[in-house]
Amino acid sequence: MTSVARWDVLELPVSGPTGVTFRHSSGASAYAESFHSGGWLIRFSPDLEGVWTYDGRTVECTRATSRGPVRRSGTALRWADGTAYHPLTTTWSGDAAQWATASAALAASPFDRVRLPLTDAVEKQVRDLLAAEIVADIVLPPSDPVAVRDAVNRLAAYRNVTWCLTDGSRELAELVAELDSSRHLISMHEATDPGTPWLTHLSVRLENLRGVSVLRRDFAKPVFVDACGHEGNGVTPDTSLRPEEMLTRIWEGTVRGAYVTHGEWYVDAEAGPWSAGGPRPGGVVAQRLRLLREVLDELPDGVEPIDDYRDAPTLAVPGSYYLQYLGEHQFPDRTFSLPSGVYDVDVLDVWNHSVRRTRETVVGTLTVRLPGTQYQAIQIRRAS
Repeated sequence: MTSVARWDVLELPVSGPTGVTFRHSSGASAYAESFHSGGWLIRFSPDLEGVWTYDGRTVECTRATSRGPVRRSGTALRWADGTAYHPLTTTWSGDAAQWATASAALAASPFDRVRLPLTDAVEKQVRDLLAAEIVADIVLPPSDPVAVRDAVNRLAAYRNVTWCLTDGSRELAELVAELDSSRHLISMHEATDPGTPWLTHLSVRLENLRGVSVLRRDFAKPVFVDACGHEGNGVTPDTSLRPEEMLTRIWEGTVRGAYVTHGEWYVDAEAGPWSAGGPRPGGVVAQRLRLLREVLDELPDGVEPIDDYRDAPTLAVPGSYYLQYLGEHQFPDRTFSLPSGVYDVDVLDVWNHSVRRTRETVVGTLTVRLPGTQYQAIQIRRAS
């Protein structure tokens, strides 16, 4: 009997263009269509352990060896196994000539998600990113159902894929949903009606990151700010942000509960700007985001934005965890109302990538002394 691990890829040769329905012993079913790659193939990723049948044949789905694909969970994200997912994304739009160097740079970076255009090289890119446990957000071409159908049939079985449409076509969104039996996340960049049910999350352009709080409230979906500008020296406002501004936008949006995409556009970089397909990030923001990556990796389950401190965005599990970002403000100190107990208090210098930690015994309130400089964050974790 053929076997495949849960959420892995089962690849089957077929005689020509066709569709196959896979049926699980529980009664669940999934549909996949073939695509041409030298010969005709069908790819399927089972999401239930046990026995699947198709065309009179049997496949056994064994225990998962991965966390599976990413799923929506209210306004947040989780891996299919239930683990929280806090992505840190960059944009890369290049060709196969630079991919070997770029993929190595991504694997060594703080990013675990990358936005890619649909090109002839995208299948290899998805497989390389899967090996590095990086999600590929595939930007699908507008008004091209033939290319979209081929892309979904070819790539949907890979667990590290999400989709982003670039036009307002309901038909294309429904086509992706119909063909993708893995039920990957799907967005429409700058959709005029982001509340539509077939879009799992928002993909927006936003320069003032305070706006994500309203979007999360109004649409009750995860918010990806996939375009907030680029660190660089380009000729447009979008491609010429100071590194400090790029970094603070990412922190501001993240602590407001969104997922903010990094961009870099230095026109004099080796072989061109990173986000235009250069071989590696050459700016300073990618390196300084390592501190945010460390913070995201240690966030407790259930963390959400709170409104208790309206002059600074704050993520919290009230009573046990707080993360507050102060941005361009140069506060000398901050006071928190906390349940009595012992807390580990970190003052994070976001720009200089430094951490000052103390342990404090709190009765009622805690005042955290700050250096009085910009780009500071405070992390408070209950120790007892």
